[in-house]
Amino acid sequence: MSKNNSMKKYIWLAVLIFVIQESRTQNLLSLDTILNRIERNHPQLKGFDSRILELNTYATGARTLPPPQVSTGFWMTPYNPGRWSESGAHGEGMGSFMVSAEQMFPNRSMQIAEQDYMASMSGMEVAEKGVMRNMLFAEAKSAFYKWLVLKKKLTVLEDSKSVLNLVIESAKEHYKFNREKLGSIYKAEAELDDLDRMKAMFDGEIRQQKAMLDALMQYRSGDDDGDDIYSTFDIDTTGWRLPFISVETDTSLITIRSDILAYGQQLAISRLDQEWQRAKLKPEFGLRFDHMFAFGGQPWQFSLMGMMTVPIAPWSNKDIKARIKGIDYKLQAFEWDKAALANQIRGALSDRLVMMQTLHEQINRYENEIIPNQHKRFQATLLAYEQNTDELFMTLDAWLELKMSRLSQLDLLQQLWQANVAYEKELEKR
Repeated sequence: MSKNNSMKKYIWLAVLIFVIQESRTQNLLSLDTILNRIERNHPQLKGFDSRILELNTYATGARTLPPPQVSTGFWMTPYNPGRWSESGAHGEGMGSFMVSAEQMFPNRSMQIAEQDYMASMSGMEVAEKGVMRNMLFAEAKSAFYKWLVLKKKLTVLEDSKSVLNLVIESAKEHYKFNREKLGSIYKAEAELDDLDRMKAMFDGEIRQQKAMLDALMQYRSGDDDGDDIYSTFDIDTTGWRLPFISVETDTSLITIRSDILAYGQQLAISRLDQEWQRAKLKPEFGLRFDHMFAFGGQPWQFSLMGMMTVPIAPWSNKDIKARIKGIDYKLQAFEWDKAALANQIRGALSDRLVMMQTLHEQINRYENEIIPNQHKRFQATLLAYEQNTDELFMTLDAWLELKMSRLSQLDLLQQLWQANVAYEKELEKR
């Protein structure tokens, strides 16, 4: 009894050491962790952040005055320099040297409208960032669920391999007593080799999904917050479950999709552009000051004038009025495009929902009917083979059908997850 207890202790100690070693080299990442890393590290999303800051910075310079104009030169000065002095032909100097300064003061409402228009431009980048984030999240979720299903397929292969090894051992015992043919044993061993082939194939596909997630997370480049860099990582599949299939299409989230919001932002930008154009029809004012240094003892003179633009003149505002009217048609086009996109999304959601309901029903049939019945058939043929009332090929056929049904169920599970990813992408669910 004491030997058994000590042996159990050694076994548990070995298992504990193995788990610790695995935890040092494997970093288990949940789907939420992967999505957080993508949002934090992906260069395309960081590029959108920089462009948002760029456009917001441009908007801060909208309320500014145009540069002043300074000029200098001769004013009302005769070509004959002899007339510039008092000793000229008429006994007094003629002409002046003038210094001039001019400053325009733009309409305040026009500057406010321009600033609002420029500030709204960053909203498009925000919406487009949401579209890109949704696409990256969908790619990550697709790779994650493919990896999850592949791990389950590897479990099926390991179970099938263990059972097949027992069958082969039993067949070799039968062969010793001339109750089995050598060709049947070779066929069973060939199936064993095929399991190794499938395992190598699934391992390769897992490496592909891992490389995809690695690229999406920018995993090897490290984190901005100084997280440790692990040599490798694995996905955390604990607590997984089938996706929830709603009875009706959920259209409540369509209005907050990033591409729908992008159309709304385009509408807002166009309206602000229209207000900016209308503000251009208001007059602008300016001030001009001239100072003349007169020649030949003449008194210095000055000129102070106010200026005003007259944009209401019909020959000067045709382009502005045409742009204002054109924006009205642009707004109508955006409204129709937005409605068409929303209608397309509703159709895609209905299609994905029907597909998920169908796949869910098929998976349940495999789980509750097909696989249990095939498992019973395999047990029955295996028992009959052990009792020498059935052939090995019948047992192998039952084993093969059971294995293929379990893998087919996982193929359907993969399709269900991909349909769910597409469904969540349409709704822009995280």
